[in-house]
Amino acid sequence: MNSITPFDLRHAVLAQPSPVHDFVAQNWPALRNAAALLGGRRAAQEADRLFDDLTAHATIGIHARRRLERMMRRLELDEDIVSEDTLLNAVDPSDPIVDELCLLADGLREASAQADLSSGLS
Repeated sequence: MNSITPFDLRHAVLAQPSPVHDFVAQNWPALRNAAALLGGRRAAQEADRLFDDLTAHATIGIHARRRLERMMRRLELDEDIVSEDTLLNAVDPSDPIVDELCLLADGLREASAQADLSSGLS
């Protein structure tokens, strides 16, 4: 490394997008629609902020991590997160959307676990 250059290349190598970045980018419309279905307008806005955070930064910051955790809990139908005034009560359990929600939850959980393993957080 050139002693005149203040840029440390070790940090540049570490700032690659995580599996969470890839999963959210590939499944963004479905994730946003699921958030809106399960949590209404506020959940959709929070999903938008999560997407903005992930597209703007190669690392997952504290706010993005919290939004990611809330989205995960929402997809898993956590009673503390899923609002009672949403369309969830109108969704028939045999509706194909339920399978899609499960696939999104599984994919997001797997991507998050891979991101934690690659960053050494687990």
